[in-house]
Amino acid sequence: HDNLHNSDHFPLIITDNRHNSANHYYSPKYVYNAADWQKFSSLADITSAIIDNRTVDEALENIISIIKTAADASIPLAKGTRRRQYKPWLNDLCQQAYKAQQKAWNTFRRYPTTANLIKFKKSKADSRRLQRQSQRLSWRKYISTITSSTSKIADTIASSLAQISSSRNYPDHFLAHKLKEEKTKLNFNTQSDLPYNNSFTLLEFQSCLSTVHNSAPGPDNIGYILIKHLTIESQTNILRLYNRIWQEQTFPTLWHQAIIIPVLKPGKDATNPLNYRPIALTCCLCKLLERLVNRRLVHYLETNNIIHPHQSGFRKGRCTLHNLLSLETDIRLAFLQKKHLVAIFFDIEKAYDRTWRHGILSDLYAFGLRGNLPIFIRNFLRLRKFRVRVGFEFSDSYIQEEGVPQGSVLSVSLFIIKINNILHQLPSFVKGHLYVDDLYISCTGNHISFIEQQLQTAVQKIKHWSDFNGFNFSASKSSGVHFCRKRGLHLDPEIEMDGRIIQIENQVRFLGILFDRKLTFLSHVKCLRKRCERALNILKVLSNTSWGADRLSLQRIYRATILSKLDYGSAIYGSARNSVLKKLDPIHHSALRLCSGAFRTSPTSSLYVDCYEPPLEIRRQMLSLHYYLRMSSNTRHPCHGFQLRPFLHRLQQARPSSVPTFFTRMHNLMKDFNLHEVPISLQPSFLPPWKDSEFKYLNPFGSFDKSNTSDTIFQQLFADHRLRFHDFVPIYTDGSKLSSRVSFAVVFPKSVSAFTLLPFCSIFTAEITAVFHALKQILKCPIGKYAIYTNSLSVLQALNSLHCKGHPLVFSVLDLYEKLISQGFSLVFCWVPSHVGIAGNEQADSNARSATHFSHEPVPVCDLKKHIKSCLQMKWQIH
Repeated sequence: HDNLHNSDHFPLIITDNRHNSANHYYSPKYVYNAADWQKFSSLADITSAIIDNRTVDEALENIISIIKTAADASIPLAKGTRRRQYKPWLNDLCQQAYKAQQKAWNTFRRYPTTANLIKFKKSKADSRRLQRQSQRLSWRKYISTITSSTSKIADTIASSLAQISSSRNYPDHFLAHKLKEEKTKLNFNTQSDLPYNNSFTLLEFQSCLSTVHNSAPGPDNIGYILIKHLTIESQTNILRLYNRIWQEQTFPTLWHQAIIIPVLKPGKDATNPLNYRPIALTCCLCKLLERLVNRRLVHYLETNNIIHPHQSGFRKGRCTLHNLLSLETDIRLAFLQKKHLVAIFFDIEKAYDRTWRHGILSDLYAFGLRGNLPIFIRNFLRLRKFRVRVGFEFSDSYIQEEGVPQGSVLSVSLFIIKINNILHQLPSFVKGHLYVDDLYISCTGNHISFIEQQLQTAVQKIKHWSDFNGFNFSASKSSGVHFCRKRGLHLDPEIEMDGRIIQIENQVRFLGILFDRKLTFLSHVKCLRKRCERALNILKVLSNTSWGADRLSLQRIYRATILSKLDYGSAIYGSARNSVLKKLDPIHHSALRLCSGAFRTSPTSSLYVDCYEPPLEIRRQMLSLHYYLRMSSNTRHPCHGFQLRPFLHRLQQARPSSVPTFFTRMHNLMKDFNLHEVPISLQPSFLPPWKDSEFKYLNPFGSFDKSNTSDTIFQQLFADHRLRFHDFVPIYTDGSKLSSRVSFAVVFPKSVSAFTLLPFCSIFTAEITAVFHALKQILKCPIGKYAIYTNSLSVLQALNSLHCKGHPLVFSVLDLYEKLISQGFSLVFCWVPSHVGIAGNEQADSNARSATHFSHEPVPVCDLKKHIKSCLQMKWQIH
């Protein structure tokens, strides 16, 4: 009130929001389980006229409007449910005091003595006192955070995030370099017809759409699930919009925006806006186009060997285990030679938020990228905006001046491009590895002075590189470890960065694994056990002797919450002593007892059999061998074909007490299973994502159920099919798998080929090997028309699948098929049912069963994994 009427009392207006539903209800969302998808698909009709006759922004707005209107009419909205009112003052101390009170009460109830009564009253008084203290502190803290509107909180967080990405955070010397470089305009225009600049195909679109997961929608409120349920015609017209954006080199204004959901970091002060982790929500339509672009970008980088081989982040066939394995192997070899190894682990401050955008574009230009691809990335990075949402309040729009956009598909690839060159700065005696922004360098030597000199040079070069690329390494958060098992005192090296000594620790956590200076992994195992013990409480809550979840559900929860923690890094910390690794066995045994309801006195061997869960030692061996096989099949992996030098091998034999390297351990295991000489199929090279697969197959028997159809009908159908393709030479293939042998056969009109494979190959491998041999024999024949008949529908579906082909022979068959087509051959693939009296198929089946000649074909990794699993299970049963 402006007019106080000569009163000195200022009224205080307080709004009671305790019963305001807006503060206690979630925002409404679609109930997809109750959706009428047929109605949605018919209503969401996106036509080509919407795309062609308007600007890109108008076309996008119309598409969003059509999809939203169809969703509102066919998908019910969820009603917000009232949030549970929790007690904010109930902290850990209060809970512990209440538990002590209940324990004292139970003791007094069983044994009602004066001493127990006094103990109960004392614990009750302590609990009440702690609750009152906690209530007072919680109330004071809450009152201090009261503000007139949550939008002010959102604006405060948004302002802090915008300030982080501001170019004013860069040092003055880099700002001068930045201004100088940005004056040079990068001309990405080209007249060349580069394949990665071609229009996107429907196969690319559907392949990317099939790999996405249902994530939260962005500012347009359209999720992936709505795009998936559009008709093929509507999806084709969305692809038409994508190609307009791609070819016209524009970018919709809406896609520059993002919604930030701030999530408080665990154990951090809520009043500090920098303690919130920003979760960015961007438009799913934009992220789908980003996936299409990212596939082409990654293919160009990988095929031209631009990404450093020791960068493992978000690369196909690579994971964190590579960096962990490289470090563990170097340390083991240093211990074997009685040398020192010092590793420095760096921390980059706000790495993603301060990535220099013009530097990314300069690197793309230096890589030779021209045309639509780099121009799209330039438009994608330009003028990024965001708003922070707190509850139902939004902040004002803020500009993210530098850095890669949070929550975008392209962001990780662009960051990897910018930081890629840092590993090229290292001296020859210093090794370096990256997992996105997690960088470590290491040096091995006999003398600490030599190691200190080499690492100091490497740190100076890294610092010099970062000064001209916009990254800032934190000396206070970076740390090092001096790995050494030599006797006597050895001084730690002193390595400076920015005038500060990098702290040398006794242990360091790198990519989730604790490395101690003796590499015993004792601290890691203890920490892992504590984490698993906390997760074990989930099973204790869900299980009881008289009630609870069923065994299968409990075992699934155990595998998801506890066993997954034990599995991660087991190939690395599995080299620890048995006495250390046995500290994890009680976790495994307790979980199995909870899942099966067994007594505490039940033998562990019976627990394993009853739950069909092997011991942790067997599981560690299986996971280690699986990773070893993946490395052996990947020629692009830096550790592919790793072998110890002869003198190191002799040294290992002379010092049996030293722990062997991972590769030596795996080679010995493979030798135990008699698999050390088995040839392994290599992973094929990258297929261009813009390349359309022309593979098709016929299925004239698809509308007939084999169990309810007589053989005569199938024979007549096949005869009609052969009348249509009478000018095609028929070729029949078949695979056979018996208990002790695997074989295949290829039947030509005038010749028959039949071979056996290794006995642990799968029937799928036998079937597709037969198809591959048929194509190789066709290549030697005159150019003409050929029809290949196989009774394996799974092989034909794998060749025609949108997803990434897992079996290496699938790539080989497709490559050979395209080669034959390009040379003028006409090929038809057709599925035929087995054992229905089709003469050619019966002959192929008979020859496959009676094959005697052995074919020295490499074995796919998927078949070797199954065989190793069965071998380990047999080993478990024997012991």
